[in-house]
Amino acid sequence: MKSRAEEIHHDLIDKLEERVRKQYNMTMKEVEVRDRETGMTVGEIDLVGISESGWDIYEVKVTDNPKKAVMQLENLKSYLDCFGTINLYYYSGRDDKVTKVG
Repeated sequence: MKSRAEEIHHDLIDKLEERVRKQYNMTMKEVEVRDRETGMTVGEIDLVGISESGWDIYEVKVTDNPKKAVMQLENLKSYLDCFGTINLYYYSGRDDKVTKVG
């Protein structure tokens, strides 16, 4: 059973996906990222938007925590660079605001 915080987080991901969906050919939520060599899970992307120009990955936080979000995004990007252009975004649920990272 999900905790209330997990439910809120999931609802925010759904809200963000609905908001940005039209910008992309495809969106995916809660995408597990694995190391290509070991196969071990290295993290989870809250939302991915894929278009001709590349991938946009979003980290969603219920409360405002940009430092942690940036650290997580940069770590995940290091595993995805082989897929082309990767843009990073942080979404603050508290502020209902998307911020481009880097």
